[in-house]
Amino acid sequence: MNTARLKNIVIIILLLANAFLLVLLLSRRAEEYAAQERSLAQLTALYDSNGITLDGALLNDLPDSVLNVQPSRDLAAEQALAEGIIGAVASIDSGGGIYRYYSSDGLGSAVCLIRSGGALEATLSRAVDDPAKFCSELCIPLGYRDFHVLNDGVRTIVTAKRSVDELEVYNSSLTFTFSGSTLTTVSGSFLPLIDTSESGKITLDAMTALVRFLDYRSTSGAVCTQITGLSAGYLMQSTTSAPLRLVPVLRVDTDVYSYYVNVISGEVTRVSA
Repeated sequence: MNTARLKNIVIIILLLANAFLLVLLLSRRAEEYAAQERSLAQLTALYDSNGITLDGALLNDLPDSVLNVQPSRDLAAEQALAEGIIGAVASIDSGGGIYRYYSSDGLGSAVCLIRSGGALEATLSRAVDDPAKFCSELCIPLGYRDFHVLNDGVRTIVTAKRSVDELEVYNSSLTFTFSGSTLTTVSGSFLPLIDTSESGKITLDAMTALVRFLDYRSTSGAVCTQITGLSAGYLMQSTTSAPLRLVPVLRVDTDVYSYYVNVISGEVTRVSA
């Protein structure tokens, strides 16, 4: 057998092997898709039997996984934020995990308090040219992406929401209140930037989370007749052992209230008004 013919036989064998592997892969994916469709049909039927309408298409936009991120307090970032709000500041450790940043240029009694769990309160009197521009230039580099502006002709309130890996941290936002063009208060939660390059991932099992929500609804007596929205994100939590942590959750919006389902523990909590 000459070399050229042998090479052709080897190539044909490799092509057949690759084709066989491709068929196996496509078959496995088809089985996984069919299993997912069956699970979704069973879930929607389960919701129907409990008098709740669930459109399976709501699950289509959910990510397959979320990052397992563990933030840590960043005093340098806190001071930079306080300086962005007040101007030149000095700082003092007030104890109990509270740092107090105050104006060091002698201009009034501006002060900003930041706790270890991220809670922030600032009072000041600072004139700015454009409230919305001021907030975006300060907040975007810190990971706050979504802005809402309300103006009643007397006050302007700008709310900036924090995101991690394009997912909202539902209870981390900063609210800036302006009287005319003068910034008077800032409140909310500060979450420093997080290096997500080495973060692992947690599979977001939305179907299991929705079963947990249905269990919660049955045992708690919560009232709803329709799931109106589903989204994935995080909640900031603070405990004695972990003053600053992020918990991945599925947000379930209903026609009455909204809820968070912890996708690790299955715990369900109602969204505060």
